[in-house]
Amino acid sequence: KLADLELDVSFPCFPDVVTIWSGVSKYVRQQLLKEEPQAVTITGLGTFHIKNCHFFENGKMITFQRPVFSLSRTVAQIRELQHASVPVPEEINKVSVSYKKTHLNVPYSEKVVQHCVQETLDFFYFILKKKEDADFILKDVGTLAIRGTEVTMAFCEDFLLSLNKSTDMIEKLLTKKWVISDKEVTLFPSRFGRVHRFPQFDIRVVPRRVSLPDEETSSDVKSGLSSMGKKGN
Repeated sequence: KLADLELDVSFPCFPDVVTIWSGVSKYVRQQLLKEEPQAVTITGLGTFHIKNCHFFENGKMITFQRPVFSLSRTVAQIRELQHASVPVPEEINKVSVSYKKTHLNVPYSEKVVQHCVQETLDFFYFILKKKEDADFILKDVGTLAIRGTEVTMAFCEDFLLSLNKSTDMIEKLLTKKWVISDKEVTLFPSRFGRVHRFPQFDIRVVPRRVSLPDEETSSDVKSGLSSMGKKGN
């Protein structure tokens, strides 16, 4: 149970965790960029799928592909996060991240990859339980940004370009706010003036949302970071 969650992290070293998650991100990206995209789930985090959309411009119907992310209930229930769950259409094939295939892209066994992913998510839950803000970065896919109870999935522009093959189309998507660029995440404010980044396990300074007295990271969070030999900047 989340209420009984205790911090118990036993990673090799941080660069290796980032490497393993890069492998996970690569698997997600590959499934989404297939000729017939599949919906792919990172168990305990959420599900991605590609939605075919269209709009009219100068009397012509323009079609495009938009990535969609639905947050896992496990994450949403930690502190009643506000995020619309978009059901995956029945015609889209659904898969979960394959640790067996992911480990082929990294120098670790399937068991180590699976353990690393779960331990990373456990610490992510731990941070959210403490009501801290966080960015979960999936390399070459996008960033899941959590500020208070607000949730935003922002996507890499290169990934959007791979989907739509047109810089003009990407500009339209971003201008109309049909998709959020991960470049905007760096400007997302936090009431703490900081966010925890995963899977890097560091703390990044961001604009402060409201004027509050400076406060240190909670003692529990600091203790958790210290146990892994990592300190916030």
